[in-house]
Order: sequence, then C-alpha cells, then structure tokens
Amino acid sequence: MFLSGQAVSLLGDGLAVLAIPLLVLELTRSPLISGLSAASMTLGYLVVGLPAGVLVDRLDAWRVLVTMDAARTAAFAALYLLWVTGAAKLWVIMAIALAAGAASVFFETALVVVVKDLFPGPGLIRANSALELASQAGLVAGPAIVGLLAAADQLGAALLADALTFAVSLASLLAVRRRVPHPARRGAGSVRVLIADFRAGIGYLLSVRVLVIMTVMQIIVNLCLGAEKLMFYYAKVTLGLGAAGVGAVVAAGGAGGIAGALSASWLAARVGQMRLVVLAVAASGLALGSVAATHSLAALGAANLAYLWAITVASLANRTYRQLIVPRDLLGRVTSAVRLLFLTADPVGVVIAGSLTAALGGNPRPVFLGAGVIVAVTAAAGWGAGLRRAAPLGGTS
Repeated sequence: MFLSGQAVSLLGDGLAVLAIPLLVLELTRSPLISGLSAASMTLGYLVVGLPAGVLVDRLDAWRVLVTMDAARTAAFAALYLLWVTGAAKLWVIMAIALAAGAASVFFETALVVVVKDLFPGPGLIRANSALELASQAGLVAGPAIVGLLAAADQLGAALLADALTFAVSLASLLAVRRRVPHPARRGAGSVRVLIADFRAGIGYLLSVRVLVIMTVMQIIVNLCLGAEKLMFYYAKVTLGLGAAGVGAVVAAGGAGGIAGALSASWLAARVGQMRLVVLAVAASGLALGSVAATHSLAALGAANLAYLWAITVASLANRTYRQLIVPRDLLGRVTSAVRLLFLTADPVGVVIAGSLTAALGGNPRPVFLGAGVIVAVTAAAGWGAGLRRAAPLGGTS
C-alpha cells in the first residue's frame, strides 16, 4: 500500500517536471523564468534543505509526510483552478511552485526516515529500488503525458492529475499509519535549539569515517558528472544527430535507470552494498569516459544506458547504506546535509564541463574522457581510503 501510493506520487513528480515550466511559458515566453520554475525543487533545497533535516528529526516523520502531501495536493489544485479560471498571475504561479518545491524537500527528507521504519534490514534496499524504479518510470512517463495533454490544449488536466497523484499518496500514508512508529515529538524548538541539533548532525557525519569518505567521494563524482549535461550537445552538435536521435539517446538513459533500479537489490545481495557502491561508481566513470569514443547513435545510446544504469545502482546502494548506518534520530539531518552538498556540486560541475568544452573549441570528447577517468579513480581511492573495511549491514553481503 505504501509503495504503491509513493509510486503514484512519483508519477506526479514526473508530471510537474514539465507542467509547471509549460504553464510559466504560456504566461511569459521567458526561458529564464521558465527555467527557474523548472528548478523549484533545487531552489527549495537551497532555501529549506538544512532546516528540513533538523525539523524532520524533531517531529514525527510520518506526520511530516502527511502534511506535505496535503500541501502539495492543495498547491496543484490551486494551480489548476487558477489556470481554468484564467486568473493565473506569474508571481502567484511562481510562489505556489516554490512552495510546492519546498514541501517536496521536507517530504523527501522525511521519506528516508519512514522507509527505514517500514523496511528493516535487507528489505530496505528492495524498498529503495522499488521507489527508484517508480521515480525513473515517472520521469519517462510524466513529461510524455504532459506533452500530449499540452498538444491537445489540456494543460490544466495535467495540473489536476498532479494534484490527484499527491492525494493518492496521502491516502496511502493514512492507510499505513498504524504500521509506522510514532515517537514522542520534541516540537520545533527555539532557533538556538535547532542550531544545536544541526551541529550535532554535522558532528555525527564528520565522526564516522565511512560516511566522510562516501560523502567526499560523491561530491567529487557529482562535480565530474556535470559532463553528463553535455550529452544533448554531444549528440546534436558533435555527432550531428537529429531530434529523434537525441530523443533515442535520452530514452536509452531512461531504460538504463530503470534497469539499475531493478537490479540493485539483486546485486547488493551478492556482492555487498559497500562493494556495490564502489563498483557501480567505477562503472559509471568507465561508461561516461566511453562516450568520448562513440561515433554513432547506437554507440552513444549504449554508453548512456550503461552510465545511467551504473549511477542509479550506485545511488541506491549509497543511500541504503547511509540509512542503515545512521541512527534514526539523526537521519533527517544527515540526509539533508549530504543532499545539499551533492546538489551544490552539480551546477559547479556543469559550469566546469561547459567552460572546458568551450576552451577546447567546442569539442566535448576530452571532457567526457577526463571526467570518466576521475570518477573511476575516485572510486578506487575511496575503496583504498577505508570503504573496503566498512562493516556489512542489513544482511546484504
């Protein structure tokens, strides 16, 4: 019941990826404002990411999920009503979009805690894999559905569907309320208390060697994976593929992400989660580097499929290990802190990759190769720095 409800909710996330930017474009025709609306989740993390972790640890995580789903249902219902009545104003749309993005930050942070509560031990990576599978499928199906509705001049229907997906998620949460632990709530507390809680979370993160190594490794990897954003440029400009070809490359990556979600649990049970993290990160580096040697649609599609498969497996194994090792009362803070670090590294990596490509006369091949090598070397360095001594957890190794 819980996983089914979250699968529907993740479809809603996929719908929102395209629905809100299209709504803003209809009002403004501005690529900048449309881009900002598409980045509402990213902006939400930058604004409320750290407070979200502290508050989730102090409050009942399940109630946070319920409250945020109710808020997102109301937000998209409001967008629908504004659209169909012709009363939509840009500043109102942007405010609602940013509020929905902030609600999603709180929801995702609390979800990590509730999933740990509901799926102990080896069941944890299976649950994470199921959620990742739904997320990947939503990112493929959601924009496609919105595109079809927009082409039929039914963008409002996409907004209404978004509201309904969050309502379904809310119903699933209410259905499992007796299965979820409800610890005594400590309340939000004063600013001084919240700061002390945040410092305790960071202190714990820095005190566990394996978490430090994993976090540093992931930051370096995220910087290098900025080269991934050059995939569209590489396909269209370097290889001269048309729109259909670029779409095929993207679809191959989506298939790789789905395959990664399906295979992560099986692989973790056979090689161990920490070993899987390192192997999958190394594989993602090799796949990313292999892009530099591709000269055809088929080869690039295969490289992107392998890359998204590996990075999805690495992400799932990494997330699950962190859920298992971090105490429940610190999990929200640690999760929000590392996600904010990873998120900050992404745009920096994109700027570096784009600038290097421009300096090389528009040739991204050396950038893909260099980024892939650095990622593979980082995986090996992390293993040598102490990940090989990490204790097996959850009965998966």
